[in-house]
Amino acid sequence: MNYYNMKKLIPLLILFAACTKKDIIGPIKNYTFTIDSVLERTGKKSLPLDANGFYHLKLSIISNISAQSYRITGRVLVNGNEPTPPESIEWESNMYWWMYRGDTLANITKTYINYYTGQYTIVKLPPLISTKDELVPTINGSSYSGTKGEINTIIAPIQEMRGDTMIVKATHIPSNKIIYTKIVLE
Repeated sequence: MNYYNMKKLIPLLILFAACTKKDIIGPIKNYTFTIDSVLERTGKKSLPLDANGFYHLKLSIISNISAQSYRITGRVLVNGNEPTPPESIEWESNMYWWMYRGDTLANITKTYINYYTGQYTIVKLPPLISTKDELVPTINGSSYSGTKGEINTIIAPIQEMRGDTMIVKATHIPSNKIIYTKIVLE
């Protein structure tokens, strides 16, 4: 390579050497992350919230149903808008329960209209039985934001937890924000 061509390459090499990844500035993201409420079983109304910030959940006595599901709802926004792509939220609870081998997990029925007789028919299928001992969390472990940044998860405390306080931890990793929600099980 001759001297003249080398002179042309030197400014080009300096240009590439001067650029680093740190020099590239991306958009600044301001996150808003909130838990709005813990909803009743119907999903239409929030549980009562006391002056200390505790929700009060009255566990209903429903025969043959151990876990009862309730929804926690909130919102995550990026610069005041719905995040694109959806943002992930991690959920944890301080409560678990044991499902033992041989426990009935579900009683299943099948309903249909009999094609030949035209009768509405209900068939009771064999129950779903647990085949091993398993530690069951009372909350779904993760969720993603949806329309308008809405986030949701389901908690499912059992009757034996009555009198305890469930502490739900919601974590949004990109913003490094953690929200704790306390629910008194009555």
